[in-house]
Amino acid sequence: MRTEKTRLLRSGEVAKRLGLHPLTVRRWVKEGKIAAIPIGREARIPITEVERLLGEQRAGIIVLYGRVSGHADKEDLPLQVQQLEQWALVARTGQKTVTLTDIGSGLNTERKSLQRLLALVQDYQVAEVVVTFSDRLTRFGLTYLRALFSGYGVTLTVLHPDEDKTPDQELTEDLLAILASFAGRLYGVRSRKQKALVACAKQVLAAQES
Repeated sequence: MRTEKTRLLRSGEVAKRLGLHPLTVRRWVKEGKIAAIPIGREARIPITEVERLLGEQRAGIIVLYGRVSGHADKEDLPLQVQQLEQWALVARTGQKTVTLTDIGSGLNTERKSLQRLLALVQDYQVAEVVVTFSDRLTRFGLTYLRALFSGYGVTLTVLHPDEDKTPDQELTEDLLAILASFAGRLYGVRSRKQKALVACAKQVLAAQES
C-alpha cells in the first residue's frame, strides 16, 4: 500500500490561507511558531500546520474508486468495490466513505464518476482517494492527478502498487489500452470489430512473450 506525502506550501500561500502578511508568516517560522522544512534557500510549510493554526481537523470524505474498461469486465467491478469497502472498514473505521465506479477506458478523462471525484476534490470535500491499482484511476497521467490531489490536501492511497510488474508487462497493458480505446472510437466500444482487433493484438503480444 502506498500513501502520498504531506503537501508543502510556500510562505506566501500560507499567508493567504491564514489571512496574514507574508512577513508575519516568515517571522513566525523563525520564532518557531510555525513548523517548516528547509528546501534550498526557502522554508516550506506542511499543510497540516495551516490546518492546526486554523483550528481545523480535515474531516473530508474518503472516496473509494473502482473502474473496469468495458462491460465484458463488469463482473470485476463488485470485487473491486468489496475489497475497497472491506479495507475502509478496517483501516478507516468510523470515517465517512463514498464509493464511485466507472465502466470505461482508463484513457477517457470524461468518465462520469471521475469527473464527480475531481469536483469533490476541488470543493475541498475529500480527505483521501483509495483505489486497488493505480491504473483503475487513470491509465496515463497519474503524476498529474497526484499533484492535483496534493494541491487540495488529498491523500492518494493505492492498495496494490504496481511494483511487481515488469516494464514489459506495463508496456503491453498500455499498448492494449490504447488500441482498445482507438478501436472503440473507430468501430464502437461493443462492436465485433473492436473486440476482434483487441483479441488479435492480445494473441500477437502473448506469442512474442512466449
